[in-house]
Amino acid sequence: MATVGIIAEFNPLHKGHEYLICEAKKLGQVVTVISGNFVQRGDTAIASKEIRAKAALKSGIDLVAELPVLWSMSTAQNFALGGISALVNLGCDTLIFGSECGDIKPLIKIADILTSSKFPRTLEKHLSEGITFATARQRACEELGAQKGILDKPNNNLGIEYIVAAKKLGANLQFKTVKRKGTQHDSLEIGEFVSATLLREKLLQGDREFCRKYMSEEILKLFTESELSDIKRLETGVLTTLRAKSKSEFRNLPDLSEGVENKLYFAIRLATSLDMLYNEIKVKRYPLARVRRLVLSAFLGLNNSYFLKPLPYIRVLGFNNVGKEILKNATPKVPIITKVSEIKDNEVFLTEAKTTDLYNLSLKSPKPSGSEYTFKLITED
Repeated sequence: MATVGIIAEFNPLHKGHEYLICEAKKLGQVVTVISGNFVQRGDTAIASKEIRAKAALKSGIDLVAELPVLWSMSTAQNFALGGISALVNLGCDTLIFGSECGDIKPLIKIADILTSSKFPRTLEKHLSEGITFATARQRACEELGAQKGILDKPNNNLGIEYIVAAKKLGANLQFKTVKRKGTQHDSLEIGEFVSATLLREKLLQGDREFCRKYMSEEILKLFTESELSDIKRLETGVLTTLRAKSKSEFRNLPDLSEGVENKLYFAIRLATSLDMLYNEIKVKRYPLARVRRLVLSAFLGLNNSYFLKPLPYIRVLGFNNVGKEILKNATPKVPIITKVSEIKDNEVFLTEAKTTDLYNLSLKSPKPSGSEYTFKLITED
């Protein structure tokens, strides 16, 4: 029996995710690593990691671990490195993920190109054309033999980064991909499956009838009966915090380049809303998600100390009886943590605790500080 890993946000968990979990269950027991309270698109998660971990366990996952904020709200490369690092330490031998192409061979081919000696020079040549990093990367890969049209799809891209991360870590993983069904990533269109973006919008509007078509009843109840987050509730706090920072304080932000700290410093003095701030900062090489991450990182006080590094520990959020056995059989290279007392003085955890205190202010009914220290391990029979 395989131990199958899934890297996810479950933001929220919908029927598309359930389809992926079902495919994973056909292969063996299933472990997932989920983003904490802040997600890769530079936003708060719609519901806390506790709620999303419970949803994962109710949907057939056996063991749920956390991807800390320093990795969950980062580039695709860092996100993937953190996720693969966690899964390997938990004993996974297989990774499954959704992709637009549904074929693992061209994804592995591109991962080989990205880690080849020819790639850096070819990439630099295309970057000199003044195009975005993503476009330069795509053109460089296609010049070196990649199948056309693969790298312009977000889920294909993320899957490739998982394979690259595994190569960098020397992880002996098997890779499986499932063809993504329904509408495109971030789309507001309606189809067989809809995007998590549209479901977040409908959840915040209280449109339970719409969500019921795309989320199972038990999972929908879990989300609708919990406190939902909206980054707009932090808007004034974000703008206030950033206006109080000096230009030099922006220089150590993760994934910062090209003097964008100067744009950020001056943009914050003009902006009166988050959307206005994003638009003021946007430059040709910085897509919107990267801008949002930059702003939120500055607000949360994140820096580049752990950028592109594997996790220093693996924090388990919950498990069932099968998951308990997975934990017993794991042979990790870093500590696996089930109690906060085991990591309470760790710098990564202290960052997690601090950012969760800020996340709690984005809820409809804000919570006091300290919830990371009272988090209870979730267990399912």
